[in-house]
Order: sequence, then C-alpha cells, then structure tokens
Amino acid sequence: MKITIQENQNALEPEIIVVCKELTSELEEILSGIALSANTIAGSADGEICFLPFKDIYYFEAMENKIFFYTKEKTFEASLKLYQIEEKLQNTSFARVSKSAIVNLKKIKSIRPDENSRLIATLLSNEKIMVSRSFVPDIKKKLGV
Repeated sequence: MKITIQENQNALEPEIIVVCKELTSELEEILSGIALSANTIAGSADGEICFLPFKDIYYFEAMENKIFFYTKEKTFEASLKLYQIEEKLQNTSFARVSKSAIVNLKKIKSIRPDENSRLIATLLSNEKIMVSRSFVPDIKKKLGV
C-alpha cells in the first residue's frame, strides 16, 4: 500500500482520495476507521451535553420516542432521529439490526442463531442485541459469516 501526503496551504479541510484497483475488505476497514475517528455525536447525560466519537459507541436504540446510545460505561440521549444517525454512519462499521437499533459491528463479541431466523449478538459489554430476520443477511455479510 502506498500512502502519499500533500500539504496545501489553500486547503479548507483535509481531503482523502483513495485510488485502488479493487476495494478490499482491508481498505474498507481502514476507511471506516478514518470516517469514525473524524465524527462525533452530541449526547446528553446528567444535565450536560457531551461530544463522543462514534468509535466509542456500542449501539443506538429508539425507545419511547427517544434515541439513546450506549458506550462501555454510560448511556446518552441523542437529539437526532435514528434515520439521521443511520445516514451519518453510512460506509462505517455501524449497521441497522432492527427497526429500532443500529449496532457498531466492531463491538460485537459473538452471534448465535435465535428463533424465527433471528440472531442474538453479544457485545463486548456482554449486552445482548436481537438482530431482526430481515437484517440477518446484511449483518452476516458485513461480519463475513
């Protein structure tokens, strides 16, 4: 892999251009990491608004007309709708797993089959998330199983 960096005093923001013969899974993972490291989301908890990098988030969940997201140690409420979060997370390691949840695939420790063609994903935090059957093929493909 060849990496070239050009400094340009007229650049308004950093720009990454990838030239490749084929977009490999290794390259997709690198690009996903770049996209995640540059993005944060605002979340409120304990009376304050925090800005967290997406890479620290385990999953997003819609519950009682509110959107919550979870890190290893804390729960935050997001001001964005779930579909808006999903749009921001396109081409990253996040994937929709049900009508009400988006999971960071890098935080999945294991998956196992469940009834009605669903999956149960166990996260690194040992929380269990149900993958709806309509999302199972996409999740399996993204996880390489």
